[in-house]
Amino acid sequence: MAIIDTFFKLMVERDAERLVLVADRPPYLLRLGETIELSMPALGEDMLRRISREMIGENERLEGRLRAADGVEFGYRIHQGTPEWRIEIHPLGAAARDAPAAEDPLTRAVASFIQPSSKPIAPDDAGNPPSQARADPDLVALLGQALLQNASDLFLSSGKPPRIRRNGLISPLDAGAPGHQQILALLPDEGARRELEQSGSVDFAVRWEMPDGPRRIRVNVFRHLDGVAAALRPIRRRAPQLSELSLPDDLHQLATFPNGLVLVTGVAGSGKSTTLAALVDFLNRTRPRHIITIEDPIEYEHREIQCMIHQREVGNNVESFATGLRAALRESPDVILLGEMRDHATIAAALTAAETGHLVLSTMHSGSASTAVNRIVDVFPGHQQTHIRTQLALSLRAVLSQRLVPSRAGGLVPAVEKLLVTPAVANGIREGHDHFMRNAMLTGGDDGMITLERSLANLVRDRLIDRETAIRTASDPKLLLHLLV
Repeated sequence: MAIIDTFFKLMVERDAERLVLVADRPPYLLRLGETIELSMPALGEDMLRRISREMIGENERLEGRLRAADGVEFGYRIHQGTPEWRIEIHPLGAAARDAPAAEDPLTRAVASFIQPSSKPIAPDDAGNPPSQARADPDLVALLGQALLQNASDLFLSSGKPPRIRRNGLISPLDAGAPGHQQILALLPDEGARRELEQSGSVDFAVRWEMPDGPRRIRVNVFRHLDGVAAALRPIRRRAPQLSELSLPDDLHQLATFPNGLVLVTGVAGSGKSTTLAALVDFLNRTRPRHIITIEDPIEYEHREIQCMIHQREVGNNVESFATGLRAALRESPDVILLGEMRDHATIAAALTAAETGHLVLSTMHSGSASTAVNRIVDVFPGHQQTHIRTQLALSLRAVLSQRLVPSRAGGLVPAVEKLLVTPAVANGIREGHDHFMRNAMLTGGDDGMITLERSLANLVRDRLIDRETAIRTASDPKLLLHLLV
């Protein structure tokens, strides 16, 4: 085991908990949640096959323990091409720091250019120091697997196999169940531990070095009937473009209003925040603007192209949506992205911002465009509702309602309903006549409006979804069937 002994000696010298070898990528060490990259060329799959043969010979055991040349035991796990060749090694016994050097010529060549270079985790863009949570290296490796599979979330539960969310669906990872203490090790400090004990859950962000560079991860740890669990969401480093989301080409117009309120609505998990991120990305690529976002949590990190962008997170940078929004009015923004309109104070502040010349982009939990308007009005006491309807009639510019529908290819595609506030729609909002909004969408195709049923019919014609799925999703199945004739 000459080659692996060289790597093992280095792992012991660096006091690392784990060595990871991945095909076609440089090897790296994991220590206290930090990634220590090795300044050496990537190892090819042939090299990993050779190392695997040295480790396990002909017994083909892909997980177990071996003894190094100096007598120290270590555990190993080998993944053979699912989805990639990967070898993980961790010490089990006392670590000897004077392991003999290997004499194999290839091993000497490997040892000659291994120069470990630790990349410290930098403060975030707002200058906040990174979390000091000492994540278990097994959990860091699990997150790495989730990222490789383009998962949006990683779920950990003590004593249960880890799972990921990908394309809206939950699926298991091929890995062992994390332990209670492993999950608690995610907590960054005593304050987080106290909050978990008092309230049963705690929300925080950490910044870890992953194989593809530093990643910011949103973490929620919570107690449940059988123990403790955690949901980890890696913050995306690149906002999607509208064309990548299978959304209509003309949706970019929602970001081009000079002022007013634009709402993206839908049920939880329908892609509202992703659509807003794509609208901000469109502005960032096409117009010089000052954009302030107030989010809980931040889900995409925007890199400035033409816009100046300040992203603020509720709980870390601002106390609440409402206080962050009121502060934004004094910070000279052109566009304000508000993560969610969820209470009386936030909605009132958003309407004020829209009335005073700002473009406000926000989300709301609602099943359709017309119900979104009614939800806003119903938040306020009865004696204020007439005034709020007048405010909405003057400031609301558009409502996009979307839902994700299972596609024929196995993923999810969005079906949308778009309402633009024309004079007739504004009058309907002011007078409380919901049918004005529905009629406007039915007859306003030339203006860019669309009903959910027409969107579903388009998806069926494009062979993206099947007929039965469209019928189950439609609010008015009879209208859908008429459109499909």
